[in-house]
Amino acid sequence: MRNSVALAKITFLEGIRNRSLFGIALFSLFILGLNIAIAGFFMRDIGKVSVDMNMSALTFAGILLIFFVGLNLITKDIDKKTIQLVLSKPISRFEYIFGKYIGIVFFTLFSLTLLLAMSCVTLVVLMHFNADYFFDFSWINYFLAAFFVFVKFALLTAIVIFFSSIATSAFVALICSLSVYIVGVTIEDVIFYLRSEIAIQEKVVSASLERFLDVIAYLIPNFSVFDLTMEAAHGLLITPDRVLWSLLYASVYIALLLLAAAVIFARREFF
Repeated sequence: MRNSVALAKITFLEGIRNRSLFGIALFSLFILGLNIAIAGFFMRDIGKVSVDMNMSALTFAGILLIFFVGLNLITKDIDKKTIQLVLSKPISRFEYIFGKYIGIVFFTLFSLTLLLAMSCVTLVVLMHFNADYFFDFSWINYFLAAFFVFVKFALLTAIVIFFSSIATSAFVALICSLSVYIVGVTIEDVIFYLRSEIAIQEKVVSASLERFLDVIAYLIPNFSVFDLTMEAAHGLLITPDRVLWSLLYASVYIALLLLAAAVIFARREFF
């Protein structure tokens, strides 16, 4: 475990030093600043639109962090053939996988926390000038929604590590991870539509394809579970049961993915 902590610290510091981080941060801050500039065009929906834009900025920043910085932190040892040097140290392959995961997760948490602080500033400014339109706003809901953005990307990091342990290049790992993320974000809406009365009457897809989509829905994590933007924007109740089940859902997937990645990585040969 000590080796994993040391590797996690090194990975975290490498992420902080990555130049791409500054570009992502500046672009995200631009979106947050744009929120203040255009919020006035939405009149009575200022509160809802500003919350939605801030959550979108955090989500977009997280995607860029994972796929452009986090993926590089995982695959560069393999691509540059330095993995053999790392594994020649007294560190097991499981400790290597776990250390990389923890380092990237803390790097993502650190980055999103800074962006969350800036998003709170934008909301405070908007609330100061448009207090009447934030009557149903809840800081608790807002922070819970932001927390589950982080949880979503902790799960996405595990997916990236899983595919990186299999793939022979960073590009293949990127395509596979991005595909899983896109499917995970949209699969709930697709299944919901296929089970609607209109889809059933028009027989949009065949029964075999529908069964295949059901299997995919069980295998691929449903990222919409972690989307609390609507609750944060409209001040809706977020029950403790939903919070606990969502955390359990993410924890099970993360544990299984890291275990599978460690098993595959332990059997992999590097030349």
